[in-house]
Amino acid sequence: MKSLRTIIAASGLGLLLFTLVVVAQSLAAAPALTRTHSGGGVTAKVTYLNPEGTEDTRFEISLDTHSVDLDSYDLKALSSLRDGAGKTYQPTKVENKGSGHHRQFVLVFPKAASGSSRLELVIKDIAGVKERSFVWD
Repeated sequence: MKSLRTIIAASGLGLLLFTLVVVAQSLAAAPALTRTHSGGGVTAKVTYLNPEGTEDTRFEISLDTHSVDLDSYDLKALSSLRDGAGKTYQPTKVENKGSGHHRQFVLVFPKAASGSSRLELVIKDIAGVKERSFVWD
């Protein structure tokens, strides 16, 4: 009886270790999709939402501050996307959430050129910072 319990416990431990190794490998292999830039009292956090290449290109943007009113910034007018071939895209849509010191946006761009190995989201003129650049290779 004792040996059966030992076998079951060892099997369970082996399964747990295998699962942890598989999860760790998949996390290490996945590219980091979030970029952060701080300046002018504002932290911008940008997450590339759909790198699998659907019909459009989407980014979630969070702007956080303790000193700047973020309501006056129009991210659709201040943002652009450049691909690895140098082509520039303007946002087709922006979804806004929040107000004041904590704003969230989803910027939607046309689908970038297929085969492009690089994307750069540029946000200009927020809180005295001339240009914030977020790059995915």
